[in-house]
Amino acid sequence: MKTVIWVLGALAVLIGIGAWLGHNQQIKQAQVQAAARPRPVTVAVQPVVQKTITEQTEYIGQSTFWREVPMTATTQGIVRSLNIRLNGTVRAGQPLLTVDTDVNRASLAVAEATLAKARQDLARYETLQRENNATATEVETARLQMSNAGLQITSLRKQISEAVIHAPIGGTITEKPIEQGMFIAPGTPLATITDVSFVKVIVNIPETELLNWRVGRIVRVDFEGYPGTSFRGTVHQIGLKGGEAGTFPVDIRVANNRPATPLRVGMTARVRRTDTAPAAVLTIPRTALVQGADTTSVYVLHRNQVRLRPIQIGDPSGTDLVVRRGLQAGEQVVVSGTNGLRDNVLVNVDNVK
Repeated sequence: MKTVIWVLGALAVLIGIGAWLGHNQQIKQAQVQAAARPRPVTVAVQPVVQKTITEQTEYIGQSTFWREVPMTATTQGIVRSLNIRLNGTVRAGQPLLTVDTDVNRASLAVAEATLAKARQDLARYETLQRENNATATEVETARLQMSNAGLQITSLRKQISEAVIHAPIGGTITEKPIEQGMFIAPGTPLATITDVSFVKVIVNIPETELLNWRVGRIVRVDFEGYPGTSFRGTVHQIGLKGGEAGTFPVDIRVANNRPATPLRVGMTARVRRTDTAPAAVLTIPRTALVQGADTTSVYVLHRNQVRLRPIQIGDPSGTDLVVRRGLQAGEQVVVSGTNGLRDNVLVNVDNVK
């Protein structure tokens, strides 16, 4: 009997030890599984907000002159009077300089004498030809010499009449390579007149946006040289030929009539096109964007996980971005803690707004 009791006690002890060991094994397995399970990532999120905005698109360009005329001499002689100075203004039709005509007048006298002699020679050769004492070639040569002398006289008279050179347009003298007393000949550069009563701002517009532009449209123009000051621009011309990037040049005319803020050539300009009809749009913070090789995405909160979702964005709206497609108002997007995130990762949100 004692033996049976001893055997039963030993069995009970063994069973207890086995149960204890099995329990410890379960605890260790649970600990290993818990350690292997990824820990939630702490992120901050903000909601997708619907706003009503007046959409505005900005384009960057550079100012250039409205008109510019490089002037060259059409006559020859010494510059006797010079009525212009560098950076000075001139009016259209204003006399700019006077050229001495002594050389041209002397050449004109020689040409007139040459023409008289050529006429006599032609008459003599025509008489000799009728008497069969001159060839047709000699007559044609005499006739050509008389014609050339007449053309030279016409050219010299024109040069003499252009001894006083006038401004073809009004504007500012931006180049003046000549001085009083210099000798000039046809083709000599005289001056460059630049008209900046208006300036022209050229911006490149994508072909998909050309329907929003038309000649005569009023746009806002801001120059970086005058922060806080806006100018009124008018679309003057839309280019017929586009560039390789699929953009077309648009010329915008801006009046340069403010003495306190004069516009110059080469200033950086920002042209803003405002669509007058307010539109309801969805916006998200810029920090929510996850830029991939070919797509733009955001992490959207779904319960205690985040899911990567491709979206289509539009133009900036202050510090936010307009969302064209892919999100709904009220959805929560991750704005902080996106480094290391993956699709369907568990997260802890510390500031749901």
